[in-house]
Amino acid sequence: MLVSNKISRTLEGPYRFIGFYFVFVAAISFYEQAWIIFSIHAVLGWFLLGSYSGVDIDTDKKLFRSFNMWFGLVKTGKWEPVGKYIGLTLVSMNKVYSLYSRSNRNITSGKKEFRVYFVNKKKRPSIAVKKCKTNDDAQRGMDELAIWLHLPVYSTKH
Repeated sequence: MLVSNKISRTLEGPYRFIGFYFVFVAAISFYEQAWIIFSIHAVLGWFLLGSYSGVDIDTDKKLFRSFNMWFGLVKTGKWEPVGKYIGLTLVSMNKVYSLYSRSNRNITSGKKEFRVYFVNKKKRPSIAVKKCKTNDDAQRGMDELAIWLHLPVYSTKH
């Protein structure tokens, strides 16, 4: 069975806003029949909004690949054996975004996410294979992968 997990967008944060801006300008230029401006902005918006990275896992052959999906169409990555890694672990992360104004005021926002990682020979998290919003979803996903791939589960120090 082939399991595909989206890990993150290639360009996040303000680049998503810029992508929406390019799509908006492309829509206006399409309406105005400015074809060159339309094509440039449509391609740039498509790239910024459609590109992401992830992991494919073939549970039958015990292979995985970290991939980049460009424009939401072209998947690039190399298949590698799961046997290079000794297990799986769950890591909680805080993603923090900070915005500084010209008057040196700071606006910080954050969110917590949970990622399942392959554990390398040095017993350290190596490659993210799944991203979840809650601890329970991540635990369930890690348990499923551990059963399918016959890998042990390691705990992390908090």
